[in-house]
Amino acid sequence: MILIICESILATKTVAIALGANNETSEGIHTSGTLTVAAVPPRFIRHTPLGEMAEGKSPFIPEKFRMSVTDKGLERELKPLFREASEVVFASDGGADAQARFFNICRHFRVGCPRSRMWMTRLSYGAIRGAFHFRESGRHLHRLAQTGLVSKGMDMLFGYNINQTLLHMGLPACNLTRQEAVALLFLGELSDHIDYVQMPAHPAYSILVNANSGTVFESAERWDDEADAGAALESVPVGETVPATLTIEETDRFNLRFHTLLTLQMDAFNNLGFMPGKTLKVAQKLYDRGLISSPLTDCPHLPEKLRGHIMTVFPDAGGYRWGDNGATIDSHAIITLRAADEVLTASELQLYRLILNRMRAVMEQKPVRKYATLEFTVGDNRFSRRWEITGDAYDVTEAGTFQTQVEIADAGVYPFDRPVESRAFADVIGKLTTVAGCVDEFMHTGVPYTKETNDYGSAMGSLVNKGLAMLDGDEIYLTPEGQAIFDEFFGHEIAELILTWQFEANDLYGGDRTGRSVIEGFSGALLDLIGELDPDCGE
Repeated sequence: MILIICESILATKTVAIALGANNETSEGIHTSGTLTVAAVPPRFIRHTPLGEMAEGKSPFIPEKFRMSVTDKGLERELKPLFREASEVVFASDGGADAQARFFNICRHFRVGCPRSRMWMTRLSYGAIRGAFHFRESGRHLHRLAQTGLVSKGMDMLFGYNINQTLLHMGLPACNLTRQEAVALLFLGELSDHIDYVQMPAHPAYSILVNANSGTVFESAERWDDEADAGAALESVPVGETVPATLTIEETDRFNLRFHTLLTLQMDAFNNLGFMPGKTLKVAQKLYDRGLISSPLTDCPHLPEKLRGHIMTVFPDAGGYRWGDNGATIDSHAIITLRAADEVLTASELQLYRLILNRMRAVMEQKPVRKYATLEFTVGDNRFSRRWEITGDAYDVTEAGTFQTQVEIADAGVYPFDRPVESRAFADVIGKLTTVAGCVDEFMHTGVPYTKETNDYGSAMGSLVNKGLAMLDGDEIYLTPEGQAIFDEFFGHEIAELILTWQFEANDLYGGDRTGRSVIEGFSGALLDLIGELDPDCGE
């Protein structure tokens, strides 16, 4: 008998139906003559909080992490299933964190039979049967579980010890996680940068030219002194016609992309007012119902194998670049899988439509776009303007470089607004995720998406929920409590420590390290950090 483990009741029912396990022996357990599908929720086995083990010690690094079962009744039902199984299969869309949970379950029930994995990117019957047929096994799944176990261990070590340190320093107890610490430091440093560049200073100046019936061109040159800009203005021949160059270029670079978890969280906040954590929660419910693909993704493209599905929804999808875009059938953007013809909550329906509308926008965009750049030079100063060619002009405009003229109507010197980084909440979580993603891209070995360590959108939202950050309109700021923590953290390279040791954990997936060595290294770095933050800690 093959035993398949899922992490939600809805996913369990869908997998059971797809694989013909039509006999429901009890809630969350479905069986047939050859296989059984059982729901084992993520919190079935609980890691014992370090606060229950430390007995008041601070700092505290345990020799072992302990676990306990939270549902004894379910444990009794599962024991004979694991004992009789010839193979145990894990069906999930999660990455290292989910694989770690499966590892703990198998260790708890002393599973000695073969273990394998179904990658459940989509909960459609065909996708489930395909995932079952092509289920994976091998050493890389064990290393993926080790990555998740070490990441969870670092979460627990950081959470307990940093929060005890903050309390000892007289700061508020906020159960700060590693990801929240990275988010808080990023927000504080961003605010410091914005405040610095917005300090009163001499403005910069540029020259604006009205030409060709009101079209505005701006000088590429900037001047710190208004008199210097005025001197350059004298060379602009107002009322005359000057030669110009018109360049028409074509590009097939993606203009719009499908949703990832990050862009869905940004889009949902801007258009629906959803905080990132709510977006993930609602998206997971849509996924469990088989309405959308897995929200746990950072890939914005679709593979060639999904062309047929997309063209049933959008027949004119042939122009999409289906080629080598990095997407696979097990790792691709968030899409709808079927029509939402059942009763949904208002939030679920809003998010479903948001995903569908993004799909429509991607499919309706032109696969090749044209841009025009008109520029001319006066003395040593270059003026230019760039725009996209759309509508009827698109078909009749040829690519190339052409010589033309512009008539200068008037010109003047204007203060130039120096660009300032945005405080908008969606922009901040986008920039933070990009920064953390760059660390991953250049350093790690391609670990599948891990919710606990990659979802910086929810981490930033959690700072708001904990009162460490606040929203003013759509802009985000640290609160006085958050600022107090930032002031203590600043200069200690805490974010660098967290991201570097997460890289070490991710490197387990490549098989180059051991989990014990990573935990020991992180523990030592954490103890050094605590000693820097609070030399009296532990007394």
